[in-house]
Amino acid sequence: MKRDLGKIFKRILLYLWVGCFLTFFMFPFYWILNTSLQGKDALFQKNLNFIPHPFTLVNYIPLFTNKELNIIRALLNSLRVAFITAIICVILGSLAAYAFTRLRFKGSRIWFILLLVTEMLPPISFLIPFFIFYSRFHLLNTWYGLVIGYVAWLLPIATWILYGYFKTIPKDLEDSGRIDGCSRVGSLIRLVLPVSTPGLISAGIVVFMFSMGEFIFAVTTMSQMKAHTLPIEITIFVGKFALDYGAMSATAVLTLISPVILVLLLQKYLIEGLTKGAVKE
Repeated sequence: MKRDLGKIFKRILLYLWVGCFLTFFMFPFYWILNTSLQGKDALFQKNLNFIPHPFTLVNYIPLFTNKELNIIRALLNSLRVAFITAIICVILGSLAAYAFTRLRFKGSRIWFILLLVTEMLPPISFLIPFFIFYSRFHLLNTWYGLVIGYVAWLLPIATWILYGYFKTIPKDLEDSGRIDGCSRVGSLIRLVLPVSTPGLISAGIVVFMFSMGEFIFAVTTMSQMKAHTLPIEITIFVGKFALDYGAMSATAVLTLISPVILVLLLQKYLIEGLTKGAVKE
């Protein structure tokens, strides 16, 4: 009886801890959504409204009707850059991760550590060199210039995720393919990648989410309106003497919709891809 009560008490503590954890991290997202669904008068009241009252879409309507704004174009720019970046990072990351997990070459461990160390450096430290490089090669205000920068930044993350997943795939699978005449590349394409779907999807989703929300690099290299992504478009609502919190929140919600839908649809693969390589077998 005491043992059962102890298990129930531990389970209650676990649920309380998970609830507090989720509340702490999810509340900012809820508050952005809540702010976007309230009018300006409601936002500046003394009493905070944790539930939109009155409920209104007044902050969303100008985003699609105001001719000075082009939220749809910014959304399409963000989606194009994010999807292409995710695809390139998954392809190159799978090749790099396979090489680090299966091939033994001189300094392989050092090169892998150096690859991960690049992610520890603050991205803002690369802005000036990138801006000079982009200026000389006419890459400013181009979507492919943004893709190049994002791939350079996010490729180590994709490689690290796939490295952990490839570690869990037994080498016997490739050995059987080599016996049947497959080359290294053939084994990767025909045997390893088909069983690595969760890892590939999880790496792609992580890269996609980072690309959709990135601001500093985009605002530095994209000065023309036609090249703006959604995070840059939010700055339009920052005036010299006032901030349009409702419109900013509405634009932020539009920025979050695509990654959230993608994660909800593919959460099974995302969880498996990120956790399978965490346990050493």
